[in-house]
Amino acid sequence: MERIDAEQLQALIDAHGAALVLYARQWCNAPEDALQESLVELLRQNPAPHHPAAWLFKTIRRRAMNLSRGERRRSEHHRRAGRQRETWFVVDETAGFDGDELAAMLDRLAPLEREIVVARIWGELSFEQIAELVELSTSSAHRRYRAALGRLGEMTNGKPHVAREDR
Repeated sequence: MERIDAEQLQALIDAHGAALVLYARQWCNAPEDALQESLVELLRQNPAPHHPAAWLFKTIRRRAMNLSRGERRRSEHHRRAGRQRETWFVVDETAGFDGDELAAMLDRLAPLEREIVVARIWGELSFEQIAELVELSTSSAHRRYRAALGRLGEMTNGKPHVAREDR
């Protein structure tokens, strides 16, 4: 038997595709990727295996296990990197906040407001630059910035804070 042709491949997918995805799901979080890689590998086989369905199950098992190992390595790498990362904020001890609290407060802002606050305070962009960045008028960018600062102030729950006046 020569290589698998498109018609034979489609017949295999129709007959076994769902079962192959279910089979791969035992080992990895991306079973469709394992299936796709296995199908590409099947198309490269010359000559084609005598029992293509059995060959696919064997190949998808190996692919899914490889993907799973990669997922675990990435997850562990991200965990280690997260523990080693520098804090986002250098906080004045007299301010009454730590960096995690400030990050959580920023996360509670609407995405556009958070973007404007970060661009203004940490990016030191002007309101004209921010307006261009987020495609708003300068006055709208300033108004949203002030509103976001107000919400951040409300989130402090009476903790002492220093308001920075921007005009």
